Amino acid sequence: MYSVKNVGTEPAGLRIDSSRPMIALTFDDGPVAGCTDRILAALEMYGGKATFFMLGMNVQPNAELVKRMVADGCEVGNHMWNHEYITKISADAVRDILNRTNDAIESACGVRPIVMRPPGGNRDDASMAAVGSVGMSAYHWQIDTRDWEHRNTQKTVATILDYVRDGDIILMHDIHSAEASEQVIPELINRGYQLVTVSELAEARGGAVPGVIYHSFK
Repeated sequence: MYSVKNVGTEPAGLRIDSSRPMIALTFDDGPVAGCTDRILAALEMYGGKATFFMLGMNVQPNAELVKRMVADGCEVGNHMWNHEYITKISADAVRDILNRTNDAIESACGVRPIVMRPPGGNRDDASMAAVGSVGMSAYHWQIDTRDWEHRNTQKTVATILDYVRDGDIILMHDIHSAEASEQVIPELINRGYQLVTVSELAEARGGAVPGVIYHSFK
């Protein structure tokens, strides 16, 4: 168990300090009532932000959570409609599903995503060209907690806190890491990390290009 000491809070929307270390927490497959709201509450308490790569099918039933993400300064991202692997479908289908999911997210919160995560991390040149054709960049990860596999909160916490470095993108899932998030968010801030969105991290480290996939920003 990691202890949390002398954790200070920062107001939402605090300007990013490029001289300080920063990381991007990311959550896949949500939103999920009872899980995503716990993650958001922890971010709100400590002034952090995260990126939520959402399944289009989950957006409308959880529209209030999507609005809350935007109100908190978090980033809304696209994880396809029903976790479709973009290497297994045509380029036209990739574009159609990205746009359908973006439409659902925009309808829920008024913001159209510019970032996506290929389900399973699977991609190839053709699928990434399709992603770029709709003006989106893609985000892989530096630290994979594999929370879906072991479903052990303390293992998720240890994976993050033992290996995290400045510029990392960290992969978790709403449904498996709500409790872990409540532990790691204050501890990461206590260690001096700014918790930023993937777009904020990219902007602070030189920017991102549509159709390109990023693992970290060192």
